[in-house]
Amino acid sequence: MHEHYLVPLFSFIWWFGIIGAFIFYFSLGKLGIYFRKRGTERIYKNVLFGLFATREILIHGYYIYTGVFSIKDSLPLHLCNISYVMSLICLFKFIPILFEFVLLLGMVGASMSFITPEMTHGYHPFLAFDYYLSHGLIIFMPMYYFFVDQIRPRPGSWLKVFLLGNLILGIVGLINYYLGSNYIFLCDPPKVDNPLVTGGFPYHIYGFEIIGSIFIGSFYYIFRRLKFNLFVN
Repeated sequence: MHEHYLVPLFSFIWWFGIIGAFIFYFSLGKLGIYFRKRGTERIYKNVLFGLFATREILIHGYYIYTGVFSIKDSLPLHLCNISYVMSLICLFKFIPILFEFVLLLGMVGASMSFITPEMTHGYHPFLAFDYYLSHGLIIFMPMYYFFVDQIRPRPGSWLKVFLLGNLILGIVGLINYYLGSNYIFLCDPPKVDNPLVTGGFPYHIYGFEIIGSIFIGSFYYIFRRLKFNLFVN
């Protein structure tokens, strides 16, 4: 497996990535509001889908071209990779369960990745740019559908997300077993210094389950009650 690069907390890259991603996606949200008022939001979402789908193709092309592609490291099987693909699908065609999964669980993983970044293919300026771009989409998509399109998670969706999350863990766990990989960090915890992820295998998985359940329930409660127009006016 490749040597992972941990972005130092509060470093220039850390601040630049977070602030840059916020400005970029906040601007995309404002553009979405503009196009929605003019009845062309569907075209806007299709353009975003095309751009971010192209990004997914380019990053894997980069892995192959530079010789860093690995079956054990480069398949889109980490939680954030899976959430990114779900976000792409929702931009093209809205699917409630995918929106709810990213809103209640995927955003948690993306937020943790922003706070304690771990780049799985080493450091390169292009990879750093891609890291913040891709993880930002996971937060942008559900926030856009919630605040701009005013879509709430459905009643009881927390349970569906919990079950889907565990189904994904089981499938990826089997893939890890056969490939000798560590997708979703199921075999070994992330190398980042994160107090929410402690202990070696299998104790960190218990942490994933407990923390994940708390966030799913908390986000479900918040987004069932939060006002739509809090930030869009």
